[in-house]
Amino acid sequence: MTDTNDEAASSPRRRGFVVAAVFVAALLVAAVVALVLPTADPGQRQPSAAEPPVAGASATATDRGTAGAECDLPFSDQTVPRTTPTDTQWELVGRVAAPTAPETHGPAVTEPVRSCFARTPTGALYAAANALAATTLPDGGRVLAEDLAAEGPGRDVALDNLPDSPSTPVDSGAPFQLAGFSFLSWTEDETVIDLAVLGVADQQGVYAHTPMTLRWERGDWRLVYSPEGAPFPRVQALPGLAGYVPWSGT
Repeated sequence: MTDTNDEAASSPRRRGFVVAAVFVAALLVAAVVALVLPTADPGQRQPSAAEPPVAGASATATDRGTAGAECDLPFSDQTVPRTTPTDTQWELVGRVAAPTAPETHGPAVTEPVRSCFARTPTGALYAAANALAATTLPDGGRVLAEDLAAEGPGRDVALDNLPDSPSTPVDSGAPFQLAGFSFLSWTEDETVIDLAVLGVADQQGVYAHTPMTLRWERGDWRLVYSPEGAPFPRVQALPGLAGYVPWSGT
């Protein structure tokens, strides 16, 4: 008689989550997250692209000026995108295709880091996607903490834990690609965007997702680190893209 636990462990759904867990671990290594990440809340709902964004408390921003004023980006459409942005172009950042629209959404600056995004929902989305792609740059963790992070105790912890010498992400080809997005909350000061990514593990395509909090600070969207110093504190396996707007550079 076949043990039911063995059957459950060998089911395609179970195997998929095991494989996804391996991919999640690789993503975390690529992001140079040295600390133990907190366990995700199992009761967290799956986002739905059809739902309105959850109202969030506005953060106190250090710069409440016009979006992208320093880069002449327009303070334009404040509508949260529910479909794939039509004007998206893609550029390789490290080993991941990242979105670019330098005259509308950003980044208007690409050197030394990709920055200067519009103070709009789509600008925030582009900033989140570019920050995630930056994890595949040489010493990507340092780039995030030093150049793209919002001020706060989480960033301080991350800076204190940076290695003395440059580190390089895991060399595994393209470790993942963007696959979709969902807005969990939006204000002009702070937003939470859930990005879905597609990776490959054991020759299988697997999905994972991570909510990213971005704050408008010092004239740009900046990644808010967890108190433990993690830029992506809740990375989870994902069975598919239901509830996400598909969005990919491939």
